[in-house]
Amino acid sequence: MSAPDPNTTTASAPSTDVAPERAEADVTTGLNDLLADATVFYQKVRHYHWNVTGPHFFTLHEEFETLYTFWNDAIDAIAEQVRSRGDRPVHTLADVLDLASLEEDPSTPAAEEMVEFVIADLAALDEQVQHLAERAEEADDAGAVSVLEDLSEQIEEDRWMLRAWLNDL
Repeated sequence: MSAPDPNTTTASAPSTDVAPERAEADVTTGLNDLLADATVFYQKVRHYHWNVTGPHFFTLHEEFETLYTFWNDAIDAIAEQVRSRGDRPVHTLADVLDLASLEEDPSTPAAEEMVEFVIADLAALDEQVQHLAERAEEADDAGAVSVLEDLSEQIEEDRWMLRAWLNDL
């Protein structure tokens, strides 16, 4: 089995009947895609942390910090999974933005909207993580599966907590 070129990222549609090298490359590509989205999400939550105002400032300021701190560590774990496969994690901001499916938020929305946007992004991330975990299982990639399962559990908890907060308004 040959290692992927460390200076490129492969992009291909997953298949259920692929060679082990192809399945590993699909997982690596998916991890880099996830890394890009995680980086955009991390920065968006930091932006909300810095700019939240109003009567929910203290609660949301703290919650956003908790979220971006978690995602800082998640980004590192995802990048390490990419490196462990002999590839390079996406690392320039231009490449992150080019690869990401999540959008930056140049506005400064109201606190409740910030929470709604975070919940929507977490849902998109969860869908991506679930799909990638399936690909990693098919590729017999226990390392990626472990990282993705942990990530999925945290996403589910965060979505639940934020939805509960919105219902308490």
